[in-house]
Amino acid sequence: MPNLKFQSLQLVPILAFTLLVNSGTVYAIAKCQDADGKWHYGDSAATVCGDTRITIIDKSGRKIEEIDEPLTLEVINAQKAEEKRKELEQKQRTKRELEKKRILAIYPSEESVIRARDDRLKGMDKNIRLQEELLDTMRFDMKGLEARELPVDEKEKEKLETRIKMQQENMDAYYKAITQLRREREQTAEKYQEILMEFRELTSK
Repeated sequence: MPNLKFQSLQLVPILAFTLLVNSGTVYAIAKCQDADGKWHYGDSAATVCGDTRITIIDKSGRKIEEIDEPLTLEVINAQKAEEKRKELEQKQRTKRELEKKRILAIYPSEESVIRARDDRLKGMDKNIRLQEELLDTMRFDMKGLEARELPVDEKEKEKLETRIKMQQENMDAYYKAITQLRREREQTAEKYQEILMEFRELTSK
């Protein structure tokens, strides 16, 4: 086991307690100078200067080693955030490349993209028109219900009011469904436009 020799070394500019193995001998720094120029010794040196950048010099004044100060928590967190950012960018690039390959595998030509887009939008438009026709029928029926005279009999009156209420709820539901279908139609058109632009970019190279 090597001998432990404690040397009173000059530490430049601010030195901390550290161990250095050199030719079988372990040196331990015994003093350091803090940022205010005050010297610290032994355990105090290790405590006060342990988080600073140090230069180790042997007893002959020759610099043996220079050790950077430990990273602060702020720097460590910043490095982790940067690593996550780069990792996310790489995942996005990989996803993008896979999407491009998928497009070329599905669509042999620009015309095939346009044809697929038009067929899809045509089917969606047909469904929207069907739902709108049903909603128009429900509105017509609602007008008929609202035009009726309220029955004198309370039970009959309650039945009519319940039918009107249910009809309104159904109409509201259909209206929301149609609104959603129109939104999906817009999103589909935008998606196919992106695919078309990507296809043109890929095939132009």
